[in-house]
Amino acid sequence: APLPTLSINDVSITEGNSGTSNATFTVTLSAASNSNVTVNYGTANGTATSGSDFTNRSGTLTFTPGQLTKTFTVPVIGDTTVEPNETFLVNLTTPTNATIFDGQGVGTIIDNDSVIPTFQFSL
Repeated sequence: APLPTLSINDVSITEGNSGTSNATFTVTLSAASNSNVTVNYGTANGTATSGSDFTNRSGTLTFTPGQLTKTFTVPVIGDTTVEPNETFLVNLTTPTNATIFDGQGVGTIIDNDSVIPTFQFSL
């Protein structure tokens, strides 16, 4: 039988002005397996920078027989800097008992610090 495949979703999160917010990624197995399925995940910089925009995360997900989804979180760091929306990547690597179908998730950090335009009206 062909091995089940692994896919990761894309996530958008509003950064906030302080503290951290968690971007929750979901890794999905295409079909239940009779064996444990493992896959490693790790974050990577896109236009967002680890340490200032998000916190690096890596680890291993284990799907026990019958499980189809696993989640993990990546902390997004809030600030009050006006900046474009930024992205970071999550890569899936070295699966066991499965193959990778969509191995890259994109985390989009939506900036909530807009410049408020001021208008002067003359009557």
